[in-house]
Amino acid sequence: MQRRCIGCGEILQNSDPNLPGYTPVIKDEITYCKRCFRMMHYNELPKVLAKNEDYLKVVNHVLEKNGLMVLVIDIFSFSISFNKEILAKLRNNDVILVVNKFDLLPKSINVNDILNFVSKECEKLFFRVIAIHIVSATKGYYLDELMNTIDLVRKGREVYILGVANVGKSSFINAMLKRFTSRTSDVIATSMIPGTTLKEIVIPFFDDNKAFIDTPGLINDKSILEYIDSNDYDKVLPKKEIRPITYQLFGSYTYFVGGLAYLTFINAKNVSIVFYLNDKLLVTRVKNEKLEEAIKSRVGNSILPVSNVKGFDSKKIKLKGRNTLFFSGFGFALIIGDVEVDINYAKNTEVVLYGDILKKQNK
Repeated sequence: MQRRCIGCGEILQNSDPNLPGYTPVIKDEITYCKRCFRMMHYNELPKVLAKNEDYLKVVNHVLEKNGLMVLVIDIFSFSISFNKEILAKLRNNDVILVVNKFDLLPKSINVNDILNFVSKECEKLFFRVIAIHIVSATKGYYLDELMNTIDLVRKGREVYILGVANVGKSSFINAMLKRFTSRTSDVIATSMIPGTTLKEIVIPFFDDNKAFIDTPGLINDKSILEYIDSNDYDKVLPKKEIRPITYQLFGSYTYFVGGLAYLTFINAKNVSIVFYLNDKLLVTRVKNEKLEEAIKSRVGNSILPVSNVKGFDSKKIKLKGRNTLFFSGFGFALIIGDVEVDINYAKNTEVVLYGDILKKQNK
């Protein structure tokens, strides 16, 4: 009988240390391959990662099953985790939408406002879901309510966990196991590196011998994680509650978001901008007349250096009222007021504009 690594889902083997699933000794009990063991206990970065071909094979296989689908998205990186490719595949299936990482948002933000926002986005895309749950895998927020829904609608089926890379699928399953079973430590390997889960991971969970099944995450080539060095992840990805940074604008200024994006405001009058970012990702303001000098001398130096960002794409937009600008995978900004802004962002990533999703903030 073939045994699989409980961390990444690969078939365990002890013949070739350069291939996935290698472990010196294959034991009868729950076993991790060497890659996952070192990643979990020594924070060693994995050398073998899942590819999108692997993901699509798994998802196509999953869709052949009569399972309950749990799609996990990341509220902090909503624009890239609410992925249209995944939505298209899951259309016409029974889906529970789980919005993870609510703990990263300031406590002043009302969970119902986030729920309403996500619900409207589902309606715009005609994406029918059984329920939407806002949770935090890290803090355990609202897991009981989610479990009640799963128990109500599962009807004896397996539960498949899907989503793009780095939305916290594996962390979510670990949190559910620790909340509703006797386990006290993580079972599935987790990492900030996209592609940690290589194959389906079957975790027996329910009294009827059905399981939670973790799947590899779709690698989104629009995510900033694809263009920066993994050593910079902790400077870019937030790990704790965000403290918003607010600026009042009068005149023409540019705001650099680390070395990953910069926003140029033209003739702003009584405009506010609130950044929601990792506190290590510094915001730097310069006057527009010094913009060219700042780009040449400061990006990569006093502005956060990032290794693989190869220039910037740009778009110019006119804003009215309150708007939320999502960056690709590393944060967002609430812009309040009528203003024209030139948005420059890391080449091959994206920025997405939504309406006001933070109604309780900055009124």
